[in-house]
Amino acid sequence: YMYYKYLTLMPALEQANHLAAHRPLPAFYWTGQTRMRCLAQAVADTLEHAYSHHIQRLMITANFATLAQIDPYQVHQWYLGVYADAWDWVEIPNTIGMGLYADGGQIGSKPYISSAAYIAKMSNFCPACAYDAKILAGEHACPFNALYWQFIATHQDKLINNSRMAMIVKSYQKFDPARQVAITEQAGQIFQKLDAGSL
Repeated sequence: YMYYKYLTLMPALEQANHLAAHRPLPAFYWTGQTRMRCLAQAVADTLEHAYSHHIQRLMITANFATLAQIDPYQVHQWYLGVYADAWDWVEIPNTIGMGLYADGGQIGSKPYISSAAYIAKMSNFCPACAYDAKILAGEHACPFNALYWQFIATHQDKLINNSRMAMIVKSYQKFDPARQVAITEQAGQIFQKLDAGSL
């Protein structure tokens, strides 16, 4: 399937940026130096072994890159450079399409994104993390939470017609306005920290 998508969608697929994400790849993707334990561990394992499990790639490194609006081409170049099994024909469709939804749904039926709740449920990273997976806003809140809901808010016009995302968008639209403001403010602070390299 991925080879077919590679053959039929290239070369445009490599430059796809459906969500207009332009933030540069954070330096911690090359060092693992972040207080977010899931990302720190996934990156450290990748750098040591040139490999990580598919779910770590999809739901930690790609999930964060999608939510943080990282440039898809830069993420693709990182995956291509760090993984021993990253051949163009499989890496580009998986990263640009499935991982980042930068193709607008030509490969995957929805953005593969989550808040911290999924990571807490599916891994053992969260208990020893500097951030709290259960908190939405504040100094100790896990960045995945506000970034997730800010992503939904930012792209709700594109996601509302997606049958797998419509319920999430409607849930956000029902939030109290004060909660929506808190999400936006928290996400803004996360982006500032990300730009300063201190996340």
